[in-house]
Order: sequence, then C-alpha cells, then structure tokens
Amino acid sequence: MAGYEANTPPPRTTSADKLIPFSITNKVPIKLDLEKHNYNSWSSFFLIHLGSLGLKSHVEQEASSSTINPEWCKLDDLIKMWILGSLCDSLQEQVVSTPGNAKALWNHLKDLFHDNKDARAINLDNELRSIKIGNLSINEYFTKIKSMADRLKNLGTVVSEKNLVIYAVNGLDSRFATIVKIIRHREPLPSFETARTMLLLGESTTNDQASQSTAFESSSSSPTILMATNNSNTKGTPNTPSTKSSSLPQLCNHFNKGTCKFGDRCKFIHDHRNRAGLTSKSNSSATNPFGQPSVSQNTQQNNWVPPGFTTLG
Repeated sequence: MAGYEANTPPPRTTSADKLIPFSITNKVPIKLDLEKHNYNSWSSFFLIHLGSLGLKSHVEQEASSSTINPEWCKLDDLIKMWILGSLCDSLQEQVVSTPGNAKALWNHLKDLFHDNKDARAINLDNELRSIKIGNLSINEYFTKIKSMADRLKNLGTVVSEKNLVIYAVNGLDSRFATIVKIIRHREPLPSFETARTMLLLGESTTNDQASQSTAFESSSSSPTILMATNNSNTKGTPNTPSTKSSSLPQLCNHFNKGTCKFGDRCKFIHDHRNRAGLTSKSNSSATNPFGQPSVSQNTQQNNWVPPGFTTLG
C-alpha cells in the first residue's frame, strides 16, 4: 500500500490553479467608474495584464466550439471575477448579472462608456474651458486640468497642449498677474509642464513674502503692547494725586455744620476748630477799620484744613 502511494503521480496543476492567487488590484490599479470616464486607462491596464498571461483572447475574440473546454471555462470565469473586482461599487452592481462569458461582460462595459459620449464630452469641455483656480494650489490646479483632459481623451476628444496652457492661464487670479504676462508673451507658448513649473516658482515666492510680512507685523506690534502695559502700570502707582487724595482721611461736613448724629462713632474726622459756631465767632471778631469782616481772614478760616487731611465737597 505504501509503495502504491509513493508511485502515484501528483495531481496535474492547471493554469487556472496557478492564477487564482493573483490579486487583480495589484495588476490593475484603477477602479472603473462612469463618473471618472476612465475606461481607456482601465482597459489598457487590463489588456496588458491579460496579455502577460496569454489570456487576451478571452475578451477580444469570440469563443469557438473547439476552444470551449472545462479548462477554458475555468479561466474565463476567473477573468470575469477579475473584471468585476476592478469596478467601482455602483458599476459592479449594474453589470454583475450580465449573462455570458468574459467577452460579453467586457463588451457590456465598453457600450456603457461609449453611450452618449459626445454629450458628456461637450459638458466636460465646457467645464474645462471655464475652470478657475479658486483656493487650489498651483499643483492641485494643474493636476485637475490634466485629469479633465484625460477624461476627454477617454471620450474620444483630444485637447491640444496649447489649449491646456490657455485654459490654465485664463483661470488664474491676480496673484499670478506678472507670470501670466510673461507666459502670454512667449512665442511659442510654453508647454503645459513648463507653465506649471513657472507658476510653482511664483507661488513659492508669493508665499515667502506673505510669511515675512506676517512676521514683521507681529514683531512691530510688540512695543505698542509693552507701552500700553507700562502706561497702565504707571496709572496705578500710589504717587498719583488721585490715589493720594482717595487714601487720606476726610473731614465730616455734618460735624462742621453741627448736624452729625454719630458722635464719636463717625468714620470721618471731627475738627472742632472748623465748627460752624466757632467759625462765626472768629469771623465776627475779625473786622477791618471800617467795622466790616476781613475778607482775607474769613476766607482763610473757612478754607483751613489740618495738614494731611482733605474736606468733602
């Protein structure tokens, strides 16, 4: 029994068994999508992959009765699985139930992308002609233009490089006015990639100038802030007259008029020399030779305040 097992040849490996481990996403890095109009790019990658394996005939030629066999059917189903795996989700749901072999599925996808292609090309061309840079960087802007041109090419409409440069220049704003003048006066117009390089250099210069201006404004505003802080601190020093007058004790005006009700509990100073009755007696005794009170003495007595004190208005 053991000898029989040793002499039994291993099962023959078919071509399909060798191909199953392959992942189609590693060979075809593009997801076919109706919105992106990327059929030409997708089909090119897919045909290269099938050609490297000798399987291109499955999508380019009709199968004859002589070629259909279990091995061929297994390979054809594998190709269908690869095609479906390289589609976007919405497109995959749309064609997954397509009957027939891999060529039938291939033709179905081709027809979907070529239906109404002229109308789609017109809309995309109008969008390209009116493109604006907006908030995009130069690199993002030129990449978007190139992508739209590739989509038009997939729809059968080729945009010349000269027109791409014209569309790109017309969509720029005032930040690039100087470089736009240079490009427009070049004979002939620079290539699309040369124009991109020129504008990238201008964008870098503009960004550097903006950064330097921002740094200068930040540094020049610092002394102003420091001066304002110093002024605010100066106003709060105890040497100013307002602070000094507010911190000194004040005389009680009600006591001077004889109407204070708090007595010794009053929080203001009671100056007995400034009492209304004493002041009137002092004023009556101070007369000039004509029997009239002395103006200077009367004013001096009424306005007299002990040193270090202030009176309430």
